[in-house]
Amino acid sequence: MSYCLNPKCQNPQNPNQARFCAYCGHRLRLGGRFRALRLISIGGMGRTFLGVDEADDSKTKCIIKQLSLQNQDTNNAQKAAESFRQEATRLQVLGQHPQIPELLAYF
Repeated sequence: MSYCLNPKCQNPQNPNQARFCAYCGHRLRLGGRFRALRLISIGGMGRTFLGVDEADDSKTKCIIKQLSLQNQDTNNAQKAAESFRQEATRLQVLGQHPQIPELLAYF
């Protein structure tokens, strides 16, 4: 099952082979590489999905964090986006460590 990442999609579940959402037409792979399998949680700043790295031969499972700025005013949205970028940059700088999630990509 592929899960559509469009927050406004009302029918986000799609077959694994689909490239675009059958309901809303949204592309189902992030960066042509990551595919969401299912929604794990929804929080104040966005959504978290179980995903798979399709570029990896072993199809490694991963976590996809999606920042949602829909309910934020402009100032808060800018702060949230900057905080999200800073977290990604810190994870990238820290590299691999057993107690820290590995950052595969961010965009």
